[in-house]
Formats: sequence, structure tokens, C-alpha cells
Amino acid sequence: MAGKVKTWVWVVVGIVVAGILCVIALAGVGVYFFTQHINTRSASPAIAARDFDQVKGQFTGQKPLIELDDRGRYLRTNTREASVNARAPESLNILAFDPDDGRIVKVTIPFWLLRLKMQGTRIDFNGNRMELEDLRLTVEDLERFGPTLIVDHKSPDGERVLVWSQ
Repeated sequence: MAGKVKTWVWVVVGIVVAGILCVIALAGVGVYFFTQHINTRSASPAIAARDFDQVKGQFTGQKPLIELDDRGRYLRTNTREASVNARAPESLNILAFDPDDGRIVKVTIPFWLLRLKMQGTRIDFNGNRMELEDLRLTVEDLERFGPTLIVDHKSPDGERVLVWSQ
């Protein structure tokens, strides 16, 4: 009877294996989520300008909610009355272009994720890091405004960032 393994050993081994499989599954889901919400590609300044103009066309005559100076530092928040018929946005979108790299990046963040992790989130505008609280807007504010243009920033050296909710 010396060769028989106790039942509790099999239970512990089973729990450890299940835990390892769960970690692998979560990593796979994370990689899938990342690849579905971030798109990067090569682009010339002309192609990038066309992409930015196409997005800005959805918000004709609308000032961005957040204004930044040439160096990407916060200037002011342009708050206005929220539309009575504003529908809740489904995603926060970021379009960024770096002429030095010749790459355009589009990031889409679902609003449910913003609701989960709003505090302590940092945004990097042209090398200047700021907390979302520094922008004086909350997820609730963005939901109240509905789909809107949030940031339209151009730096003197050609970098550009556009943030909007959709």
C-alpha cells in the first residue's frame, strides 16, 4: 500500500493545474483584447491628415472639450450644456500620429472599461503625463455629453493626437 497516492494530493494537483490553465486563458484573452482594440500602421503626413480630417468631420463646428497648449499641457476645459438627446458613448477613441516614426495609431477603449478603471489612469500627451483628474472630466461627464470631440492637439513638430467618444 506504499505506492497508493492519497486523495487530497490529487485534489491539490488538480487545483494547481486548473489555476495554471486559468492564468493561461486570462493571458490569451488579454492578448486578444489588446489586438482587437489597438491598430497601428505606417502613414505619410498626408494620409494621417486625411484620417484626422475624416474623424473631425463627425464633429463639425464643435470645440474640443479639453484644450492643450503647443507643448501638450492642459489649458482649459470647454464645458457646455449636455445635449438632452445625447446617447451614452460606447467607446473612447484615440488617434495619434508621430511624423518621426511615420506611424499612425488608433486605440479604442470600451466605456465599460473606463468605468472600471478611471482613477489612477494616466494619459501621455506629447511626453507630458497627466492624470485624468487633471483634465477636469470624469467618465460621468463624458457620458453626459454623449459622442463628442474631447482633444484635438497638434504640436509644432507635426505630432497630432485626437481623442473622441463615439
